[in-house]
Amino acid sequence: MANHASEGSAPWESAQRIYEGFPLYLRRPIGLDFDALSTRFPVHLTVSHEFTFRRFDGAPELSYNRALEDFDGAVTSYFSRSQDGQVVLVETFGGTRHYYFYVSPVVTVESVLADLRARFSGYRLEAEAQVDRSWNFIRRYTAEYLSGA
Repeated sequence: MANHASEGSAPWESAQRIYEGFPLYLRRPIGLDFDALSTRFPVHLTVSHEFTFRRFDGAPELSYNRALEDFDGAVTSYFSRSQDGQVVLVETFGGTRHYYFYVSPVVTVESVLADLRARFSGYRLEAEAQVDRSWNFIRRYTAEYLSGA
């Protein structure tokens, strides 16, 4: 995985894989302690953004992807102030970018979606949440796609 840091944020690592013949782009914050965080954030929340402009392979068009930087920053840092959640992975595949979080039970899908849609009207957004106290999703994902990256 390659390491990256944006100004004012924690460092991220990124990787690219081929999945089902198409590019799969991944990035995650470096150094998350899954065991410690799982006690605070037992709910797995996924926010999905369907791209308006994408290439034939599902990746966003380059200029469109650059235009998404403010949105991306707002989503990845969504819980920075409230401390009610932690982004654990960003996945881009097949014309969609998925932002995976673990959050406190006080967070609702409806409130997150309403806020993001109000701030970024015209974006095609969906979200879903489910209880995952052991962080099985991200542990499995890390083992399958990020180990040794």
